[in-house]
Amino acid sequence: MNLELPLFLSDMVTSLRFWLIASFSAILFICSIAVFLFIKSYQKSKDLEEYHAYLKTTRILLLETNKLKEDILLGEYTDNGFYTSNYSAAELRYTELKKEVNAHISYLKNSKLTAQHKLNWKVNQIKDQFSNYNQTYNELTFLFKLKGFKNYGLEGRMRDYAHKIFDYPNKNVQYYCLILRKHEKDFLLRKDFYYVNQFQMEIKSLIDIIQESSKISSPDKNYLINCVYYYEKFFNQLVRIESKIGVNGQKGFLNKSKISFDNIAMKIQEMDEELRQIEFANKESLKKDTYTVLSVLIIFLISTIVVFTRVITTSVKSISRSFEKYVNSGFNIDSIIYKRTNIKEFKIINVSFLKMVKEIHVFTNFFREKVHERTIALNQQKDEILAQQVQIENQYKILLANNNQLDLQKQMLSVKNKDIQDSLRYAKRIQTALQPSKLKLKECFEDYFLFTKSKDVVSGDFHLVYRTTKTEGFEDNKIVFLAADCTGHGVPGAIMSVLGINTLYKNIKELKNSDPGKILNLLDEDLNQVLAFEKNNTEIVADGMDIAVFSFNKSNYQLDYSIAKFNHFLVRDSNIISLKTQKSSIGYSYFETNGKNFETTTIQLQPGDCLYLFSDGFQDQFGGPFNKKYKRTNLRNLMVSLQKMAMKEQKKVFKTEFKTWKKSYPQTDDVLVLGIRF
Repeated sequence: MNLELPLFLSDMVTSLRFWLIASFSAILFICSIAVFLFIKSYQKSKDLEEYHAYLKTTRILLLETNKLKEDILLGEYTDNGFYTSNYSAAELRYTELKKEVNAHISYLKNSKLTAQHKLNWKVNQIKDQFSNYNQTYNELTFLFKLKGFKNYGLEGRMRDYAHKIFDYPNKNVQYYCLILRKHEKDFLLRKDFYYVNQFQMEIKSLIDIIQESSKISSPDKNYLINCVYYYEKFFNQLVRIESKIGVNGQKGFLNKSKISFDNIAMKIQEMDEELRQIEFANKESLKKDTYTVLSVLIIFLISTIVVFTRVITTSVKSISRSFEKYVNSGFNIDSIIYKRTNIKEFKIINVSFLKMVKEIHVFTNFFREKVHERTIALNQQKDEILAQQVQIENQYKILLANNNQLDLQKQMLSVKNKDIQDSLRYAKRIQTALQPSKLKLKECFEDYFLFTKSKDVVSGDFHLVYRTTKTEGFEDNKIVFLAADCTGHGVPGAIMSVLGINTLYKNIKELKNSDPGKILNLLDEDLNQVLAFEKNNTEIVADGMDIAVFSFNKSNYQLDYSIAKFNHFLVRDSNIISLKTQKSSIGYSYFETNGKNFETTTIQLQPGDCLYLFSDGFQDQFGGPFNKKYKRTNLRNLMVSLQKMAMKEQKKVFKTEFKTWKKSYPQTDDVLVLGIRF
């Protein structure tokens, strides 16, 4: 039986190309398997990451929804719009957030990963708990609007009858009315049923006083008793509403809302941990598959390299010996010995080598002629290079002339820079002259310090002190003082500070105004007139300032103030007392064009109280061992630690602390620190 292969199959099997193609095909197949496994695992990881991202976004939206709910139900009840309109802006925002949360929950529910990893029941629980959460929100909104505030709802109607009782000209009736108002306010503030019992007892006492009084006519008695009846009725309704809302947050709809939110957060946390475990398992599976495929690929490559190296080395050695003998024989064709090889390509090399030897003499002569032609071409290139060298030298001379011209321009720029610096120093003198001198501060305050450090030559921070007297037309003898931080620093901040100083002097001195809230409202109106009135959006200057204005009456130690986002601390016996701060700044804002109203707040000071006013420059300064901001917390700790020191000594500590923290880092912003001990 003839077992020999056909000729074309024999040539193909003995061909090196065949075995290379076969080997590379096998490698490509193994790599394709690896790529397929990687793509499959990567897509799964991508889907898990997207699912995980939606879960995290759902958590963030829920937190934002809960915060907005608390802002509406525990803060916005003081906003009249909450009671006079069907939906306030915050309620509309809550509705939008609710839709987003439902959309994210719907995505989680419909995702194939939910069913694949058996998370359906957790997603359904989240959906049910969020539905309960929204129901409690609707109930709370209804109760808060029904309860009302000041002139709205049940609270407004109750207070109308209280005012009617108090307006009756009888001292005993007015006295008991005040006691009832006190118990009413104590209950609304503290949510303690003790005050409800006290209120009921005082109601009975007031009715007895009205009925037994001989100074009150019968019609007036009926009128007063009717008012007391409705006053008590509306108060009892308020008590029931407060109970439904949840007294002290222990029961009621507030507690139900909290439980629903906590359950949602817990389920999301459980899903988050479970997804992390799934992602970790997926990565481990990918790692295992990768190691397996790489191991197979490495073993196959090593085996292929060993086999091919052995076959090719044997054939190459045979051809190399023939080449060596031919060269050593002085290129004698008779010295070549032909040896048979099993690889088709090397057979072709041997045949081609024999043909090459026969034609080598012809090619030798041919190359000699080519060398001669190349020599002539190189000489021509040499002449061209010499010509280019001359051209380069001429260009170098032109560059030297241009360099001299640049030096002249540099000198001109230096002169102009000196003129600018001189102008800035003169502007600094003008800015300093507009602010109160050390003598003026000393006249107004016995113990104080002022620490300022501009980032540039001129500053965007400033302070003012003005003593008002009745002889000048003011209502009282007071000390009006303030500190401000304008937008930006350098020349822009300085221009804004000069505008603010002039406007404040006009509002205080010319208008005879010492009320801090009115001063800030007038300042805000004046700046908006200058920067934004009747201007297009492209022309509006959205700059302004953070500022704190105080009015101190030394005779009774009463301090009136109004603060617009300015940093402040009032320290009494090493304890920091918080002062009411307006969140809005002075000046035009694209996000808050209407509704700004700066109110005056009064606080009773005690001898030894210390007031500190800071611009943002100190707390925002980068430095320290990790090049981070100084921060407000460090300021609080520093101030409390310095309370036993005089103000002049405190100033030294502040300067040293700032310098030590800043080190060699650049200054971030202008710095202003004003400390006053009353």
